[in-house]
Amino acid sequence: MIKFTGCHHANDSRFTEKTGSDIEIVCHRGANRLAPENTFASARKAIESGADYVEFDVRRSKDGVHYIIHDRTLDRTTNGTGLVSQASSVYIDGLDAGSWFGHEFAGEPVPRLYEFLKWINGKAKVYFDVKDWDLNEIIEMVYELGLEDDCFFWFGDAKMAKEFRSLDQELGLKINASSIEQIDSLVPVYNPDIIERGIVGLTDDFIRACHERGLKLMIYIPGDDWDGYRQAISMNIDMINLDNPDVFSNMVENEGVFKNYRLIAHRGGITEDKFNEFDPASINQAIDQGYFMLEVDIRMTKDSVLIVHHDADFQRFFNHPGRVDETTWKEIQTLRSDMGDYHPMSFEQLAKMVSGRVKLMMDLKAHDSDPGYFRMLGEIMERYDLFDGAYFIDGDARNYFWGRSKFGFGMSEIPRIQELISIGEDVVCHYFLFDTSNRLTSEAIKWAQYNYITVVAAVNIFRYRHENHWQGAKRDIEFLKECGVIEFQIDSHYDQWLPVTN
Repeated sequence: MIKFTGCHHANDSRFTEKTGSDIEIVCHRGANRLAPENTFASARKAIESGADYVEFDVRRSKDGVHYIIHDRTLDRTTNGTGLVSQASSVYIDGLDAGSWFGHEFAGEPVPRLYEFLKWINGKAKVYFDVKDWDLNEIIEMVYELGLEDDCFFWFGDAKMAKEFRSLDQELGLKINASSIEQIDSLVPVYNPDIIERGIVGLTDDFIRACHERGLKLMIYIPGDDWDGYRQAISMNIDMINLDNPDVFSNMVENEGVFKNYRLIAHRGGITEDKFNEFDPASINQAIDQGYFMLEVDIRMTKDSVLIVHHDADFQRFFNHPGRVDETTWKEIQTLRSDMGDYHPMSFEQLAKMVSGRVKLMMDLKAHDSDPGYFRMLGEIMERYDLFDGAYFIDGDARNYFWGRSKFGFGMSEIPRIQELISIGEDVVCHYFLFDTSNRLTSEAIKWAQYNYITVVAAVNIFRYRHENHWQGAKRDIEFLKECGVIEFQIDSHYDQWLPVTN
């Protein structure tokens, strides 16, 4: 048994009233909504989003190497199988811990604890959730790397916490308590630095009791609870343990209001009677206003050129009755819009225009599963580097572009996706939940968020045929915001209720 002394203890009785900007952000498993949990990538995203601490879980391999991974098994967050404790370090080192979350994270390793601590030292502080351990070895790592003032520990088992305190009296320790009586019973046993509890039922008396005893108070708010974040910002707490550091940081900056929604411009850009659909000026204005994605409709001409156009004919904007599939590209270039004086764009023209500036949501029209249609589409997207981060609404696209982008599924398909999850299929990297604002339910949204599945709500004028569209859209948007939905495919009329930090 080893004993270390002389390192800083976090207790400090001189607590002052906190503001939101004073609250230390503790990021649960890294920024696990932005990158695969418990990886270098999620830690980087957490730090970029304003986290002060990165929380991670520690387990040992069969040959005693400490790794950062939450589950007892490798199955959920890597391409491996079996118990972590029964796998060799050689096996674990060769696993992919990123592809399950997103194609862009392919090859992300399961971090070895020591290498991770060396990397993060000086970038952020650390919170150890130790599941399986050689405590002597971990404590030695902390002192060797000079992290003793920049870390704290938590153990889900009381016996483990007591063993930790018997080895070291000074390193930071967090315990959970929900009443003042619990605090007073646990402090003499564990000599903690931090008390953690949920925000429900939190009182000023509890906060004061922590501070009077020289303890920091950390609030745990799991998931996508924006209302909980707002409450926390208004309270005199010291730390917050959460999954969305980017959202919380943005809310702190804006006095409790989130102002960085991710908007997808329906039919290519800004409309609101200012521009027609897919007018180049409309596209540029959407990008300039901070939209991160454009929804585009793709059709094929008579002579097999892909163009960007929603309707089957050209009547609405070009005063021409001809059908797209009966008109050549040469003929289409002679058309001019009544407003804006532009001709329909080819998909390649649009791809060249937006490459490197914005991502695409693809709505593929009238293709009849034609391999030539998908081949040309894929070639253009490849040429202009548009696969990364792209969304496809069309189900047939899965047969051609699987593993390159994400594909939408609606409310009616949730049981099928649930079945895929139950049999261990990767879902997060392949799918996003996409449905109309008046069909999405809080239950479906929370299920998707729990499973790390992106939720995209469609808020379009034509969805509100039987009511005032302004009233209906605002009602649905406010509901979806409270559910923690961040991504919206919208008609630009409604972006006034979804601010973007440009």
